[in-house]
Amino acid sequence: MGDLYMKRLKDLEYPQKEDSPLFLDPRPNNNQQENKVVETEKKASKTIPTPLTETEKAKLRDDYKKNIASPATTTWKTFPEDGITEIIPGKAWVVPKVLTEEECEEIVQAGEDFGMEETKSLDLTNKDQIIRTSKRTSGWSNEALSIRLKNKLSEELLTKIEATAPYTSVRGIHPNWRVALYRDGETFPAHIDQADSVMVEHPEKMRQRFTSSHTLLIYLRRPGEQFQGGATRLFLDGNYTGNTVDVLLPQGYGLVFQQKGMLHAGLPVKGEDPKYIAQAGVLRGEPDGIGQCAVFRYGPGLNPF
Repeated sequence: MGDLYMKRLKDLEYPQKEDSPLFLDPRPNNNQQENKVVETEKKASKTIPTPLTETEKAKLRDDYKKNIASPATTTWKTFPEDGITEIIPGKAWVVPKVLTEEECEEIVQAGEDFGMEETKSLDLTNKDQIIRTSKRTSGWSNEALSIRLKNKLSEELLTKIEATAPYTSVRGIHPNWRVALYRDGETFPAHIDQADSVMVEHPEKMRQRFTSSHTLLIYLRRPGEQFQGGATRLFLDGNYTGNTVDVLLPQGYGLVFQQKGMLHAGLPVKGEDPKYIAQAGVLRGEPDGIGQCAVFRYGPGLNPF
C-alpha cells in the first residue's frame, strides 16, 4: 500500500502534456459551472458526524445482510445497442459495446498476468466482518486502453456527465484500471468509489489537475452464461432500507455512474464460474475554485477499521 501511494505521488510530480492522446480534445465547460459549484459548496455539510455505537453498527450490518438477500426494487438486464440507457436520472447510464468479446478476454488475461490481490483487512476469524472478498489488480496502468475507450463516450453521454458537478468538460479516462475477479460467494460490499487524479501541464500556470467524477465499470464476462449472480447493486437512497437498482450488463457493456455519494455493491457470485469486471475513473477538467471529490468509504456500519 505504501509503495502504491509513493508511486501515485511520483506520478503527480510529472504532469501529462495537455495534448496527450490520453485526453479528449478540449470541450467547453458547462455554462452554469461557476454558479453551480458555488451553490454546491454552500450546501456541503461541514459538521462531523456522530460516531455510531456498536449496537447501531450491528443493526446496520443486519439491515445490509437482509438487503442483499432480497431482490432489488428494479433490475436491468437488457439494453438497446444503438444508444445509452439512463438507469438513474442524471447519475447513471449504460453504454453499449464498449469492448468486443475478444478485447474483454484480453483484459481478463492481462489482469491475471499482472496479479490480483485480496483486501489487506481480510480477517477470516471475524465472521461478522463485511468487507471486500473479491480480488483485483492494484496499480495497473493501461494508457492504451484509456485512449482506446475515450472515443466510446458518445456526445450524448458527455453532455449528460458535464451537466453534473463539477460542471467541467470530460477530458478522458484515467489510466489506472482495476480488473476484479469474483469467485463463488465473493463480493464487494456497499461502498463509494475513490476519485482518481492526474496532473496536466497548463499553458498559463504551472499545472492543473484532472480528477474523476464518475466510474466506468465494464463487465468482461456474460452474466447468466459465464457466471451466475454478481449483480451491481445501486442504493438509491444511500441506505439499506430504501430503493435499489440491480444492473447486469452484457459482456463488453459499460456502466457509468457518479462517484460522490453513489453507494453501490458487487453482489456475491454463485457457482464455480467467476465474474470479471474492469473499471476506471472518468476524468473532468479542473473546476474554478476548490471542488470536492469522492473519497473511498464503506457503506454505513460496514467499515472494518
